[in-house]
Amino acid sequence: MARTEDFPEAYGARLTLREMPGAAIAWLRRSFAAESDRYFLWTPVFLGFGIASYFALPAEPPLWAAGSGLVLAGLLLWSVRRWPAAALCAAALFCVALGFAAAVGRTAWVAAPVIERTQAGTLTARVVSVETTVNGGLLAILAPESFSGLRVEELPARVRLNIRIRDAALRPGATVEMRARLLPPPEPVSPYGFDFARQAWFNGLGAVGFAYSAPREIEAPSGPGAWLSTLRMKIGARIRGTIGGTSGAVAAALITGERASIPDEISEDLRAAGIYHVLAISGLHMVLFAGSLFWAVRAALALVPGLALRYPIKKWAAAIAILGATFYLLISGGAIATQRAWIMISLMFVAVLLDRPALSMRNVMLAAILVLLWRPESLVGAGFQMSFAAVIALIAFYESDLVRRWMLAPRGYGVADWPRLAVIYVLGIALTSIVAGAATGAIAAYHFNRIAVYGLAGNMAAMPVVGLVVMPMALLALLLMPFGLDGPALLAMGWGVETMLAIADEVAGWGGSDRMVPAAPLHALLLVTMGGLWMAIWKGHWRHSGMVAILLGFLFWGGAQKPDILIDRDASLLAARMADGTLALSSSRPDYAARQWLRYEGDSRSPREAARTEHMRCDQSGCIYAEPGRPVVAFSNSLDALAEDCGRADIIVARVPVPAPMRRGCGAGLLLDWFHFWRNGATAISIAGDGSIGMTTARSERGERPWVQRQDEAQ
Repeated sequence: MARTEDFPEAYGARLTLREMPGAAIAWLRRSFAAESDRYFLWTPVFLGFGIASYFALPAEPPLWAAGSGLVLAGLLLWSVRRWPAAALCAAALFCVALGFAAAVGRTAWVAAPVIERTQAGTLTARVVSVETTVNGGLLAILAPESFSGLRVEELPARVRLNIRIRDAALRPGATVEMRARLLPPPEPVSPYGFDFARQAWFNGLGAVGFAYSAPREIEAPSGPGAWLSTLRMKIGARIRGTIGGTSGAVAAALITGERASIPDEISEDLRAAGIYHVLAISGLHMVLFAGSLFWAVRAALALVPGLALRYPIKKWAAAIAILGATFYLLISGGAIATQRAWIMISLMFVAVLLDRPALSMRNVMLAAILVLLWRPESLVGAGFQMSFAAVIALIAFYESDLVRRWMLAPRGYGVADWPRLAVIYVLGIALTSIVAGAATGAIAAYHFNRIAVYGLAGNMAAMPVVGLVVMPMALLALLLMPFGLDGPALLAMGWGVETMLAIADEVAGWGGSDRMVPAAPLHALLLVTMGGLWMAIWKGHWRHSGMVAILLGFLFWGGAQKPDILIDRDASLLAARMADGTLALSSSRPDYAARQWLRYEGDSRSPREAARTEHMRCDQSGCIYAEPGRPVVAFSNSLDALAEDCGRADIIVARVPVPAPMRRGCGAGLLLDWFHFWRNGATAISIAGDGSIGMTTARSERGERPWVQRQDEAQ
């Protein structure tokens, strides 16, 4: 009897053209029915559809509408539960409604005041957390208790403050007072750019800013979380003090999650070498940390025959590993990526306690469901997408029949077998790096516009050091730190970190190691993602059809919108697209907007290089972009400059408000003044072949959402 997957070979040769469609449908139905044990694995995918549809809306839906949709979907599922096909469709719809409702509910749950305009005054706040920056300053998260000019009900729940004052000190849990300047969370620097304000909304940040004066402690540390933040701060200081230098800063980041003290050039080397993921405390760190603890506890218990023969020491070790992973979660700051990793590793060890397979696709999907229901906003972040993409791809790879047979093949473990085991270990690292890199490459290219060309080499060289030295020594150091015996372990960890950084520096120095790529449209990433999920979740031969979606995604990859003119959110920078397709900047300052625009273009030039063009001429009055065959664009700093530009420019961007009479008398085809950017934020202008002008703003792209400030009301 032919297998359901063998339709082309078994039937294709003896079916007429008229019979082919019906036979194909029958084959698809049999193939789908044969995968019934995999249906559950699609649950987080449909939850993700619901969450994504929420974030794609142009306006905030009411909470009652989301709740009503969920109830109706639940009733539909109940009513068709006896018909398998209808029940599957209704279950998928229920998951979409559940994801949508979870996102709406989460947005309402975290709602907190956001300051409407820049303000300066005296800030009294409780210190939530503190990190030391590269230049010796402090980066603090504070919970305001009072601020000049704001009523209590207008105070943000959290503010992030940069304190660059020498010898400033903060203790977590203490109440402090200082002079500070607070600003609303910044908007995107382009209509299609990263929206920090949305991220800040879900993190409870209602303002960012900096301190004018040194903080003065007016109340000693108190509160339930003060001891934990203090412990984390002391552990970080202990690691940095013992190891010292950049290696100490990186080692502290691997345990406490504090990355503010790592120099930018080190981060760039790690990115170029493809091993920057080591700095993000995620699945890799949890597996190495909790896995090392599990192995050490089980090995120690096995040395006692009376325990090993009479008691379930494997389950005891799993329970202790869960406690260790929880401690690691707490001292690392509990970032979203770390929370995801903790959920996944805890499910793995719970499976051990229940005598179930520890690492399976079902456990990963359960973790994804929990994360999406708990933190729906994580779906749109690169961290969630990359971590789950890597794990899903790796499990699908190691679940395949060929790899499973290779892993289960009998092997000796004597001294004579060590060379072969070493080759297998290196091959395992290589395969893991290739699979994880392939799964996350498109996501990294979409979010960061860069590809680490030699990432495989960087991972193969660095990961043995991380897995065999750095993380085990980190665990040992934490266990010995209460007794003051952690010095040798920290020094060994420091040696491992130095080796990892040397590898990163070497690989980053290879020519073309860090390649920039242009931005891709969202539908291209969705096609690649859905194709990858189709191939990873299903097990039958029909899963290979997912390659069609992946290939289509890459075919559309270069189709992102490329406007002809870009102006940032406060009209301080302008870029014009030249005839050769590259951008000419109005300023050579290496500010955030300039770097983001060039990165979005896949342009490796620096802002200084992008500003060096004969077609963009600037002086104190402003800038003029003039290139044969292209519209003349003026960037005016004053009304006097504007009066002159009106007679020669096709498009004018004014950094000042323009009176109505002057606007009516200007001969430019388009004039945007300061009020336009105040209301609409960053703006992109596209010029069609017939000369018609199209305009997209950050405000129009972001819609009417809680994290989008309405400037017409912020008076």
